[in-house]
Amino acid sequence: MNVLIMSDTHFSKGFSLNSNILQHISISDMIIHCGDFTSREFYDFLNTSKKLIAVKGNNDNQLSAILSSEAKADISGFGITVVHGHFLRLETLHHKYSNSDIIIFGHTHHPSVENFEDQLIINPGSLTANRYLDYNTFIMMTLNENQKPVVNIFKTV
Repeated sequence: MNVLIMSDTHFSKGFSLNSNILQHISISDMIIHCGDFTSREFYDFLNTSKKLIAVKGNNDNQLSAILSSEAKADISGFGITVVHGHFLRLETLHHKYSNSDIIIFGHTHHPSVENFEDQLIINPGSLTANRYLDYNTFIMMTLNENQKPVVNIFKTV
């Protein structure tokens, strides 16, 4: 299962995607967005794929009636929790979602992949406005039952 993970796209009106991200959208089996779409247009674009799991971020006022602040899924035998992260202390994320194998969050605009005890904690950074980096990012994660997840951070080019 190929899972595309993105966050903090902050498209206010109109958007354009480079061929790299478009290719990854097309080959993904599932798309996870950790919030801060900012407008409905990009959400609708991703949602037409019928493979979107998404949560609302702190800038998603237009989507607050559609999206919740937390999503849970079982993908290839892995319990996954998706949150934006603006209402949580990142240091305690693993405690709050201790029943999850994988926790995916956004908000910080900084990509990270960390193993904490038996959990994988992932932040894809921002597709459009990373902080502390001079490039933007998204993640592709491959999940297969009874195998360790494979996570790769990609730069948008």
